[in-house]
Amino acid sequence: MALRRDNGAKRRPSSPPEQPPTQPPAIRAMPRPLPLGLAALAVFLGIAMYLAPLEPGILRLQFCFTASSFEGVLHQWQAQGIARYRAHFPADGVLLVLYGAFGFAYGRQRVAAQAAHRAVVWLLVWSLPFAALADAGENALHLLLTDGRSAAAPALYALAGLAATVKWLAILAFGAAALGARRWVRPL
Repeated sequence: MALRRDNGAKRRPSSPPEQPPTQPPAIRAMPRPLPLGLAALAVFLGIAMYLAPLEPGILRLQFCFTASSFEGVLHQWQAQGIARYRAHFPADGVLLVLYGAFGFAYGRQRVAAQAAHRAVVWLLVWSLPFAALADAGENALHLLLTDGRSAAAPALYALAGLAATVKWLAILAFGAAALGARRWVRPL
């Protein structure tokens, strides 16, 4: 049996074979995006069918920035349409939680799966939660503005329109980031 002499040189421990990176425990514990997305889609479709009889549609109300345009839509809906619109807010609250959680879970899953441009990563993770916050603000303002009281401050109508605009822009930004994520992938 031959002994090797190292002449005082320190031995370097051999490095373990390279393993693919694993997801951090926080990512593994998060809800899966698919069930959240499917649940959000189901609630969205239910709300859309429930509000379909309203003419003009709710998008017209969402993009009203003045009292006169907002009140004009409500006048066309009349009391029964306004009651229908106000009745959808509990389901819309569930929807905004679902789509906000879906966006966050999907974005975190994508970030864990691949490295992408920072802007894409930020949009994937935060745009739908941000849209959900804007949606909650819009809902609160619309509940206030449809409660039957006399005209509210003009700034509230503009703020409601702005909240809706921010919501839809954030939703579109998420869609664009999700579609473009493959194109913008950086090597690890």
